[in-house]
This record gives sequence, C-alpha cells and structure tokens, in this order.
Amino acid sequence: MNNKFIALIIIVIIAICGVSAFLLTQDRTVSNSTDNGTNIGNNTINNTVKNDTINKTVPSGNTDHKGITDQNGVTASLNGPKYSAEGKSFTITCKITNNANESITDVQGADQLFSHNFGTIGPGESKTFTTTVHIPTVAQLEADFGPGASISNPFSIGGYAVTYTLNGENFQFNSNSLEIKLV
Repeated sequence: MNNKFIALIIIVIIAICGVSAFLLTQDRTVSNSTDNGTNIGNNTINNTVKNDTINKTVPSGNTDHKGITDQNGVTASLNGPKYSAEGKSFTITCKITNNANESITDVQGADQLFSHNFGTIGPGESKTFTTTVHIPTVAQLEADFGPGASISNPFSIGGYAVTYTLNGENFQFNSNSLEIKLV
C-alpha cells in the first residue's frame, strides 16, 4: 500500500507540473454546469493575430475515454474534443461514476483549472462537471514568454484528482489524461 501511495504522489506531482505549465498561458474561464457529456460547437476558427489570419477547419468529434477505476469501483473520466487549434476554446467534461454498493460522500474533483464539489454520489449514479479551456496562439505565448515559445501538439491536459469518503475512510485517485490534436 505504501508503494501505491508513493506512486500516486509522483503521478499527481507530474500532472500538476504539466497543468501548471499549461495554465501559465491560459485565460481562466470556468462554468458550473452539468451535461450529458456531448460537446457541440463551432468548428471553424477565425482569429487575427499580428495581421495574420488563422482560418482552420477543425474536424469534429469527441473523445470517449472510459476513465480510470479505483479499488472501490469509483470511475473518473475526462473527455473533450479530439481536435482543436490555436486560439480556440472548448469544453471538457469530468464525470465520476460510483460503481460501489454504497454511497460515496464529500466527492471532490480538482486540478489547476478547477475545483468542483460533486457532493454525494449514490451506488450506480454518475455526476458530471464541465469547464471551458482556451488554447493560446503562438503569438500570445511569445508575448508572454518571448520568441520561440511554442504550443505542444498534441495539446495535453493531465487529468484531475478525485477525493471522496467511503465508510469513513478517505480515498484519492486521478482520472485519465486528455490529448487533443491541433490542426
């Protein structure tokens, strides 16, 4: 059990470092809403930066990650678009499903972008949370970090941490990560 805890801590630290680097370039927009996990939106980007116009058609389609399931049967998934582009904002969906035989309480989901209280989730129940993420343009990155700054492709979101209580005992684990191909 000690080795699992140390491995979990290392994964959390790596995820925090990745998300921290990502967040240094973000405008933070958070919405507290629940949806069915679908993301429908405009797939064309028209963004003018330094008199250069980016007109890219972004292929549609969302990921369908089943998530990560912990030792108690609680599953956390992170889903969003398969494709995006510089300067585009998109929605990610965090979903927690309780496959255990008893309710889990004090359920929290958090990363560098958000912190959300899911409350209590009963056996067989799922709850979702959506938030908006913005991918900066190279020009925006260069304005903040200097010439040569770049955006990774695929664009990665390191997942989110889940904490909850079951039968008076506290548990924590991480969802899957998300990689979005930039066009």
